[in-house]
Amino acid sequence: MKGCKVIVLDIPLLFETKMDRWTNPVFVVWVNPETQIERLMSRDGCSEEQAQNRINAQLALDWKKSEADIVIDNSGSLDDTKQQFQEVLRKVSEPLTWKERLRSRDGLISVVMCTAVGVLVAQKNLL
Repeated sequence: MKGCKVIVLDIPLLFETKMDRWTNPVFVVWVNPETQIERLMSRDGCSEEQAQNRINAQLALDWKKSEADIVIDNSGSLDDTKQQFQEVLRKVSEPLTWKERLRSRDGLISVVMCTAVGVLVAQKNLL
């Protein structure tokens, strides 16, 4: 509404809350399981068992990866992840293809307006 071309939503439970239906494209920041556990233990000061229980309470990251349109591999350094994110942001900021434009809100409005004008013109010509 404010003219932003791209809005990034950080939703950790995107699939669990079924919000993936409302976002496009969906990208997942993936990490290998060993690194995921190590980082969780380091960040929260929890045991390996607690970290694993927390991970097991969510949908599997590999499944989320398979459902994503775009995957960012977060197994490397923070700089690597930032670089991948910048590349993804560049890609999703590119102009829409005509199919994407048609599926967008702007495209839908254009289709509805053109259809309405076409119907009005056709009715006028028939009268």
